[in-house]
Amino acid sequence: MSQVLNAWVASPVLPRRRFMLVVGLMLLALLAGKLAQPNRLWTEAIGSPVYASMLPDHFGDWQRSDLGVHAVVNPVQSEMLERIYSETVAASYVQKSTGRVLILSIAYGRNQSSDTQLHTPEMCYGSQGFKVGESRVAHLSTPWGSLPVRQVPTTLGSRSEPLTYFVRNSRRVTTDSSLSRNLARMEVALRGYIGDGLLVRVSEITARDDAFALQSGFLGEFLAALTPAQRELYIGASLPPAQTRP
Repeated sequence: MSQVLNAWVASPVLPRRRFMLVVGLMLLALLAGKLAQPNRLWTEAIGSPVYASMLPDHFGDWQRSDLGVHAVVNPVQSEMLERIYSETVAASYVQKSTGRVLILSIAYGRNQSSDTQLHTPEMCYGSQGFKVGESRVAHLSTPWGSLPVRQVPTTLGSRSEPLTYFVRNSRRVTTDSSLSRNLARMEVALRGYIGDGLLVRVSEITARDDAFALQSGFLGEFLAALTPAQRELYIGASLPPAQTRP
């Protein structure tokens, strides 16, 4: 079998399809070698963010408060927090005009290698007894582009807690798919870096049917309240402009 393969590759004149396949295999081998080399953290390029210091006390109709913080579901069990995350932050904001309380949770990991991945809310809520409904990807229109977020209904007994979250890997928001996350990691790996990761989650303990709309509005206002440098640490480089639908 090996003799046949060697003869096939060593043929004096390779057909175009065979030539392209050989070139593709060589490029894959080169890429694999590059991906095996990253040894610097992405924070060496962007600095080491401290998200607890980047939470505004108020913006728009929202005021930071201690209400509801005790109800935050931890991203993972406490014994794993230090291994997976570099920083976790919880805060709550009260809508002054209605009194509704949204809970903001941030989980950041400087090292997003294969054994230290961010745990999505679907995983952590389910592991703590919540019934997790079918999630869906929505697109939050912002001045910085269309931001993919995921909306997830969860319940625990009589407690209903719909939530919205987004994930940033290195310089891209990658909430929409695992392919996006892998491409984002590959992008910085080719530059010799191990990518970082951020998960931003906002939830409300409520049975109201407008919870996701309120959460989307909150996220848009929250991002607008940040400085440009802070905002890049949340959503990465500028996102592509939102597509206009006819």
